[in-house]
Amino acid sequence: MPAFRRPHRRIALPALTVLLAAFVLAACTGPGSVRTVRGGMSDPGPFVRDHLQYAGREGPVLVEVPVGAMGLTGQQLAPRVADIISGTVFGMTTQFTADRAAVQEPNWRIIFLFNNALNLRADEVCAGETRQNAERPSMNTLAVFCHRDRMYASVSGYAQNFGGVDDPAFSAYARQLVDELFPRNSDEMLRLGGWDD
Repeated sequence: MPAFRRPHRRIALPALTVLLAAFVLAACTGPGSVRTVRGGMSDPGPFVRDHLQYAGREGPVLVEVPVGAMGLTGQQLAPRVADIISGTVFGMTTQFTADRAAVQEPNWRIIFLFNNALNLRADEVCAGETRQNAERPSMNTLAVFCHRDRMYASVSGYAQNFGGVDDPAFSAYARQLVDELFPRNSDEMLRLGGWDD
């Protein structure tokens, strides 16, 4: 038995090392690499999802992009982002829009601030602050779920090298931010059939 285990370890350890190194490189480098961090002051996920469900009970939820990025103004970018994230919140059918007249609850909204200044807090975004990185454009992003000027949830994200708003990597990034903003919980996963293998 020991003779069998020893060769198995010799084969598995180098393979595991190579896979781990590849995973680390894929996560940290290259075009489209993405990192997101849920805000420490956010409400717990189930409560935030309840608020989102309430906000979208009679229509779409408002999306705001107060300043531009990727060569587009905020007004041009907001409807594109709303289309990208509509219907993507796990276990919900919530739709999003940039048209304030189309929403029943305009005080509830998601604000996406691209190229945000690194010292900007999420609660400041709800209050109307839009400081961006003045030195050079980046894809630092704050996504904040607000009711009036109160923050209910926030996510900060970072990504590299998008080819514009039509880049599939940008769509994946926006959806990942929303997925982190309204995180699924284990009860929902079990109620909806569990995790896919």
